[in-house]
Amino acid sequence: MTTRKDKLGLTSRLTAFVTREEGAAELRISPSTWDDMVKHKQLPQPYLIGPNHDIKRWRWSEIERRIVGDESGEDDQPYFRGLARGAA
Repeated sequence: MTTRKDKLGLTSRLTAFVTREEGAAELRISPSTWDDMVKHKQLPQPYLIGPNHDIKRWRWSEIERRIVGDESGEDDQPYFRGLARGAA
């Protein structure tokens, strides 16, 4: 069972990678609406992490780009732009 959006304690700053519940709460939609948006490619597919690849996380910057219709792949944050080019 998922936690209700109004009961989910969000931090003042979202992390780079969010759970389904965190992302849905940030957009003020239900987790089932989040799932439908992923299914219909309105939101990106999650990254599967963990030893069994069963933990789903979404990169928030990709969600923002998808919502505003920017498919350029450029990240607004210089740190992440550098990482994308292989610079640390």
